[in-house]
Amino acid sequence: MVGHRERTPEAGRGRSGGIALTVLVAALPWLWFALRDTGTVADVVAIAMPLLVAGLVLVAVVVALVPGSRARRTRAAVFGLSALLVGVVAVAGPWVPADTGAVTGSGVRVLGGNVDFQDTPTPAMIDVDADVVVAAELAPDTEQDFGEEYPHSVVGGPENSPVGVFSRHPARLLEDAGPDLPGMRVLVDGPDGAFVLYALHIPRPWFGASEEGYEVSVPEHYALAASVADRVRAETVPVVLVGDLNSTDRGRDYRVLAGGLSDAMRETVGGPTSVGKWLPLLGRIDHVLVDGGWCGDDARREELPGSSHRGVAVTVGPCAAAGDQ
Repeated sequence: MVGHRERTPEAGRGRSGGIALTVLVAALPWLWFALRDTGTVADVVAIAMPLLVAGLVLVAVVVALVPGSRARRTRAAVFGLSALLVGVVAVAGPWVPADTGAVTGSGVRVLGGNVDFQDTPTPAMIDVDADVVVAAELAPDTEQDFGEEYPHSVVGGPENSPVGVFSRHPARLLEDAGPDLPGMRVLVDGPDGAFVLYALHIPRPWFGASEEGYEVSVPEHYALAASVADRVRAETVPVVLVGDLNSTDRGRDYRVLAGGLSDAMRETVGGPTSVGKWLPLLGRIDHVLVDGGWCGDDARREELPGSSHRGVAVTVGPCAAAGDQ
């Protein structure tokens, strides 16, 4: 008769402790969602998240494949899978459609794009047939290129990163760039009523301000986004905020802006707007945000030849249903 070994209390406690440790290891990556608004370090992690997650998963795979204890290899695999899931949710979650509601009336088709001081994106931008175009990093001749199609133009913004607004509707400058306004406030007399257009290009968050580049430190970048959010809250007419905000949609700076606004580009499935050498960061950094009971329809990302950005285009206007935001 074959006997069996009794499980001792110590063995049971050891097994329970091992399971608890594995659960803790699996839960660790999900702390991101509790810590993501805690400050500068979290802001940097948000920007670099795709690369950081790829690195963590690679390390976890290596540890899981190296000969050793079964428990260690299992926990490494569990951690890698959990980190990958967190990365997918954090990066792609803000790309999931969150429709603001249908637009009533005529609507205004807006297009935002960073042209990288070049004229080559201009034909593609004109082909979009938007009613209002916001172009960041304006090239010297771009204003003339838009002249035939857009009778109203306002050019201003930061000295080393000019911004242009080209409109088929009357538009006038309310306020040009300042220490807490990285762009312009423009009043547009649209077919569904006047609205304030924030035509913005927030400097790129970097390790510190650069004398040559259009860059600020990460804390300064967040402060600018928060300042713009405060300005928007003080407006008494509908607001449409368009531009290269250099704010990834998984970051704290985006959330402080979108907290009081609706993301009109989420009318459809989103994706990165930063391309070229910055594509590995999977940054959706070009945005169209609306408030004041306005919604968005027919959102699309547009290819801009020669630019390191995709354009963002959407029709905005008063919401068709009362209460749509």
